[in-house]
Amino acid sequence: MGPRKITVKELKTDLRRAAFEAGVTVEGQEQLFEALVQQVLDHYLILEYGRQQGIKITDEELETAFREIKRDYSDQEFHETLLQGDIDISQWKIALREQLLIRKIAVKVSEKVEPVSFQEISKYYESHKEEFRHPAMVRFRQIVTNTKAEAEDMLKGVSKGEQMEHVAEKQAPSGAEGREGVWIAKGDLDESMEKALFSLPVGKISAVVETPYGFHILQVLERKTEGIRSFPEAMKEIEAKLFYEKEILFHAQWLKNLRESTSFTINHEILKSMELGK
Repeated sequence: MGPRKITVKELKTDLRRAAFEAGVTVEGQEQLFEALVQQVLDHYLILEYGRQQGIKITDEELETAFREIKRDYSDQEFHETLLQGDIDISQWKIALREQLLIRKIAVKVSEKVEPVSFQEISKYYESHKEEFRHPAMVRFRQIVTNTKAEAEDMLKGVSKGEQMEHVAEKQAPSGAEGREGVWIAKGDLDESMEKALFSLPVGKISAVVETPYGFHILQVLERKTEGIRSFPEAMKEIEAKLFYEKEILFHAQWLKNLRESTSFTINHEILKSMELGK
């Protein structure tokens, strides 16, 4: 790796951090020592590649990522999390910058992955059709209330031709709401609600339906019978799946080539003498 040297102290810190991030206990670190060392070495190889290619993380990018992560923690929780990994804030920020840089490098490397062809998508669909089988499905609109009386009162307004969402907005107490949902498969709902939905004609308003979640007024907007999704419907999903598989293989081969093409020396005697827990 050229003039870059990794000291024993740095390596110990990196190994502890790698073990912490991987959720490896102190007891398990000895068994996974070689794998953790390889992970750390790969980390430095990728960083060196990024340096040679002029890929960088700006201070603004670092601070934006820091604020985004910190937002989910109180100051005390964040401090305690760092203490668990035996890492101070300055070390953590260095590690964060490196993680961001590795992600940016990965994105750059992924530009070389060949796109998935139409023929590959079509071939996959034809040989994996059962993956795209779906049960009967409905897309529906509903109003949910806390009491049956509230639901029946709203049903009167809906029966007079008012839009369900408007009725919910005007008449609903704090516990009621109008919702328009995504596609729901048969078998994914409460039995009482499912029975009502899958027997309800498209467009018709249901009577009040009681479930463990409240009292519902339902309207089926669309319905799909059980079957296999069409090729156009499945294309995007197949393309994403095949590209992800290509990307994984490409990155593995790229990293293998990087290891083989980069000159570095490992002092195995020092590695043997190291103890992660100390």
